[in-house]
Amino acid sequence: MNIYFSFFNLSFLKNKNSINFCIVILLTLTFYLFFQNFLNESGYWYDEWCTLLTSDPNVNLQTIYERHKGNSDKPNENVPIIYYLALRFFFEVFGFTSQNGRIFSFIFYILSSIPIYFLAKKNLSVSQSIFVSSAFLSTPLVLWMANETRVDMFLIFFSIINLLIFFNATKESSLRNISFLLISNILTLSIYPLLISLIVTQVLFVIFKKNLNLFMLIIFSIIIYFFFNYEYVIDKSLNNSNHFAKLNLNFFIGYFFNTFFGSIFFGFIYLFTFGFLLVKNFMKIYKNDLLFFIIISIIVTYLMVIISSLFVTPIAAPRYIIFIVPLILIFIFTNLFIYEKKNYLFFIFFIISISNIYLNYDERHIKKPKIDETLLLVKKFNEKKIYLEPQSKVFTNYMMTVKNINHFELIEKNDISNLKHDNFVLICLNNPKYQVEIKPKEDDKQCLNNYEGYVEIEKISYDDFLVRVLKKDV
Repeated sequence: MNIYFSFFNLSFLKNKNSINFCIVILLTLTFYLFFQNFLNESGYWYDEWCTLLTSDPNVNLQTIYERHKGNSDKPNENVPIIYYLALRFFFEVFGFTSQNGRIFSFIFYILSSIPIYFLAKKNLSVSQSIFVSSAFLSTPLVLWMANETRVDMFLIFFSIINLLIFFNATKESSLRNISFLLISNILTLSIYPLLISLIVTQVLFVIFKKNLNLFMLIIFSIIIYFFFNYEYVIDKSLNNSNHFAKLNLNFFIGYFFNTFFGSIFFGFIYLFTFGFLLVKNFMKIYKNDLLFFIIISIIVTYLMVIISSLFVTPIAAPRYIIFIVPLILIFIFTNLFIYEKKNYLFFIFFIISISNIYLNYDERHIKKPKIDETLLLVKKFNEKKIYLEPQSKVFTNYMMTVKNINHFELIEKNDISNLKHDNFVLICLNNPKYQVEIKPKEDDKQCLNNYEGYVEIEKISYDDFLVRVLKKDV
């Protein structure tokens, strides 16, 4: 074993070119698997249907605000409206399709690696910082969320930008840096209020550093945010009924590391390494501003989850605090690079990163409904007319944005009641996996409705859908 490690100490990972080689391998595999995931997981969750409806560029802003607050079309959104307006603008420019919604997330997935690189570079070399960014891109939860039309990648980008601005302000309290920090804090909270844990960390950090001017500025930014958003904050704080993200004992065992890093096995490796390095290098971490800030922010974030879930509103879900994932990675790799300085440890984590993304890139606990494959199945029937069930605004709107829907015509219930069409295909959500833990043996009753004047000539159950071909009874 010693000979094996000596080999790597002498001939491998000895210089930045070796690290660059690892970066190329990791990024090549990551992007290959990302696009495999992008193609295979092309469906949408219910939450994503709601995102599309709230970001619809074909309706006016008043309707967007009504949908965001919740109306007869859909439930209200917990995420502030800034993300939806940005996505709506993207749809206006590039087209209102479900594929473009995921491309929007992919863009911020890539963009997020840039501020992560600059944040890591406060302690690390160029090649080491690029590796940290690459490790971020290859993290399973990050890759999964990059394939969803939700706020996750958007908020990570702005949260890391905010931290860069904060550290610039701590280094030089110029009017420019202070102004940027004030604006950034307000914008960051307006994008995603749970990022308050990072702002609170700023407060604690500047208290520790005895920087009264920055302390007053950060408090002022929080006050301004609450002044303009107090109704939103109060409303969301009181919304604690029937929420899935309730706190349970599993949280205190793995602290979501199993979800962050794809599995219990890899989650344990990262959690153990994180804890081991924290204890082993505590005094060095204490003297390193960035690492000390990261430790405070992670502790504050977990305390926020516990306190809010117990006394305010449940937020005990990994994706709600996904913004700490890049901080965990920066912490681990900074320790490995500048404190441990053992080449074989870096090599081990390179292998772990490669193995993790390869094994878990498509292993999300619940698969998305395979709508593209379902439409290909329908196409084989040579039928052009489709009737959707359930007849909900969010589902119908989503289906109208799917790429392959252009081959078909969506018909309405009145058309069927009036026997307007000789035949049609029913596509029905049939106990989708995101709704039920164990799929029932029997089909959903709404999928088996009789349509007067029509008879069923074929029925196929596919993934989360039931497809029925109906023909006019003559």
